[in-house]
Amino acid sequence: MSPALLLSTAACLFGALPYAGRSGPVLGAIVPVALAIAFAVAASGRVNGVAVMAGAVAALASSVAWGVLPALGGALAVGLGYAERTLRVRSARAKGVHVGLALFAGGAAGTLAATYGASALVHRGVALLMCAVLATLPLLVAADDARVMTLESAAARLGPPIAGPLLDGVTLLRCGDTGLLDRETAANVERSWRSLERLIDARLAMHAGATRRGDTAALVTAMVDRQITEHIASLTRAYAAVTTIGAAEAGLDDSALREVHARGEALDEQSRAIVEVGLR
Repeated sequence: MSPALLLSTAACLFGALPYAGRSGPVLGAIVPVALAIAFAVAASGRVNGVAVMAGAVAALASSVAWGVLPALGGALAVGLGYAERTLRVRSARAKGVHVGLALFAGGAAGTLAATYGASALVHRGVALLMCAVLATLPLLVAADDARVMTLESAAARLGPPIAGPLLDGVTLLRCGDTGLLDRETAANVERSWRSLERLIDARLAMHAGATRRGDTAALVTAMVDRQITEHIASLTRAYAAVTTIGAAEAGLDDSALREVHARGEALDEQSRAIVEVGLR
């Protein structure tokens, strides 16, 4: 997820909502829908059907509610915009907190946008910036990567033996830190994840037609399963290698240790000198 994209889409959305009913039937419909979908996709972190649908519904609901109560319109815009991410929050309690933060943030942002909508440009700009920051509040609640749901669902549908590698991929997504990857490696890893998703889609399509399977289908299934397993193994090695390099670099950087050691020796020498002077 790009924080800059989320902030910019949120600011644009709350900048457009106050004028949705005054922009004519075309712009008044297209702009809020486009911005709400962009916000929902940014909140999700990737383009997917649930986020797009939630964004479209958010645009309709928030535009209607805005004319009655801007706080309600804002709450619906942010709450529905984060709907796909809410599904990826693990516990029911955390889901409730996530929804609560989204509704509160949207309501507060809607009130701000309506209050300063007709103010001077600088004041309105600050208000929209605050709206954008408020819209990021739900990120305080941790959620699984969007791909986790794909892998878990595929593992449940396909079962063993391919379920094992797929669940290994879930563990990798939950425990791996993509921030450790350099730009080139991160790009290669992202391409590998997308390729893995295509393989999973193909495997699920073959599984759905299991009643018509023959020898050729069995061979293709085995080949796809092998490629899925190899993809996940390669991704695991990439994450592990980067983590190992980071640990090695941290271990080699002993400048702080040397500085503390030297300081300790200096203090010991100073203490001994003071004791010797005192004994004379």
